[in-house]
Amino acid sequence: MKLSQKKIFRKQTIELYDSKIHIITKYLGNNNEFDISYESILPNKYDIKTNNLVLFGFSIFFYLLAGAVYYWRFIEGDQSVEEEASVIWFIVGTILLIIALKSTENIWKIGVINNQFIKVYKRSPNEIAVNEFITTMFKERNRYLIENYGSINSNLDYEKQYNNFVWLKNMEVINESEFVQKIKDLDFEFGRHSNKIGF
Repeated sequence: MKLSQKKIFRKQTIELYDSKIHIITKYLGNNNEFDISYESILPNKYDIKTNNLVLFGFSIFFYLLAGAVYYWRFIEGDQSVEEEASVIWFIVGTILLIIALKSTENIWKIGVINNQFIKVYKRSPNEIAVNEFITTMFKERNRYLIENYGSINSNLDYEKQYNNFVWLKNMEVINESEFVQKIKDLDFEFGRHSNKIGF
């Protein structure tokens, strides 16, 4: 499955493979391509909204400047101020406002180990496609991790398998009851039976 996204000056493609995701980003002629293994993808995603306050500030400044120039020229009658100046500053303010609005980001940040993240634009191509892609990505990740770390093998070390199950639980691949069952099955396979006497 593939998700292609476009944002101003930026293109991003995220593709799901059997054991990893492949990401290609293009930004102002720079191309980056990298892989992230399913083991590295954390179970959380964050809703992030960003905006460019500096551009908004400059836009407001130019609108105020256009208003002031208009006031000096046409209300006060100051002939030293050019007639077109207020229109030019108004156009500059509008252009900056449009760029600021276009650069506003509404994204999902999906956690990756080492405090990294995958940035997925919420509305590119549309919210439904993005949400379906993220859901599928987590399903594929969980399937891969269960297949590779969730089986009991008597030829492998008990502690390593126990740690794998703890890790799967921490990665939210299995829930608490599945974890308890996996540990019971592991104990049974290795002949470790609980000697608890219940009343």
